[in-house]
Amino acid sequence: MKVLIEFYDKDVLKNIVAPLTLRPEKVVYLYDSGLRDGTAFRSLETCFRRHMPDIRLEAVPVDILSVPKIRQAVFRVIAENAPADCALELTGGSELMTIGGYKAGRETGIRMLHTDLLHGCITDVETDDIVAQTVTLSLEDFLDAKGACFIGESHHPPQKERFQPIMEMARFLFRHLPQWKSTCSFLQTVASRHLPHELYMESRRNIHMKNGKPVSADREILKEFQRLGFLKNLIMDDNSVKFSFCTLEDRHYCISYGVWLELYVYIAAASTAMFDDVKLGTMIDWNAYDGVTIAGNEIDVILMDHSLPVFISCKLRDADTAALNELLIAKKRLGGWFSKGVIVAFGREKKEGTGTFSRAKELGLEMLDARDILAVDFPQRLVRTIREHDLVSLKWKKV
Repeated sequence: MKVLIEFYDKDVLKNIVAPLTLRPEKVVYLYDSGLRDGTAFRSLETCFRRHMPDIRLEAVPVDILSVPKIRQAVFRVIAENAPADCALELTGGSELMTIGGYKAGRETGIRMLHTDLLHGCITDVETDDIVAQTVTLSLEDFLDAKGACFIGESHHPPQKERFQPIMEMARFLFRHLPQWKSTCSFLQTVASRHLPHELYMESRRNIHMKNGKPVSADREILKEFQRLGFLKNLIMDDNSVKFSFCTLEDRHYCISYGVWLELYVYIAAASTAMFDDVKLGTMIDWNAYDGVTIAGNEIDVILMDHSLPVFISCKLRDADTAALNELLIAKKRLGGWFSKGVIVAFGREKKEGTGTFSRAKELGLEMLDARDILAVDFPQRLVRTIREHDLVSLKWKKV
């Protein structure tokens, strides 16, 4: 098979899995003539050339409301490339495109295929035989195909040797959230009075924020930061506090209130070795071709689970409707229907069955709350939540 005929679809997986798996010499897309996005096929070509440098790509507009016109368009593509060299993939496109394509495929005798995206295989439509197991995709494959790109990280992912101290510090902070909130405000205020690259800090014990609110540092939290290697040379009495952050990265962690939950979830996912492409604090430019670098959504944690993207939003507080909507938009924008969304919030939504928890279920999002976060088996709970998230059942939800 040298030429693969595809029906262009808004779900990126339907456009890229079969070509990346079967690796034809040329891919021909039939697409809705109403599509006006000039970068759609440029993006697909970028995705393919990462793996197949010599791939050729063609795009043919068609009236998707006319079965005869769809049939004729498929006929023309087959005639231009020879039936023996062609295969038709019937996964994407509209229902009428499937009908028109199938009619043309039967009449010309070319091989017709279907990709089962959830079970990871490509089958022959006529015989139901498995033709190939689908390839494993990366997040870069998704971004390339959507015309987007990574533009950096809001937080640098820690090295593996830091995983244990960070997890231990995070659990300590989760058990002392009121004290951490005040201490973080104190550290932010003190750090703002020093240059961005300075590690040595010196301040009065009790200070005021810009809004006039008094804040102070909790002694036990600072001692724990020192014990676990985030700061050193701590000297603290009733009137003053002196210490040095160990690194600029440690300074960033210690003045960021919510980053500890993001780090906690990132490390939990990465340490299980169950997922691919685990990324922290990812910023995405949704249009890589407009010549302007603009950050869209920042996604706390993204990972790949069996070639399906999983988007995780972390909130060191109760979840709310705005957080759910933000996660849903990011999930739909990149992964489409074939993606998963999980919100990890330090509230009691699941235990109390709150309206926010019910809304998350309605939107097809999974949720982990404070009880899950504080559990000793949190990494395993995260894996189960992602793996047991049933995309098939979402077909019948009003999302």
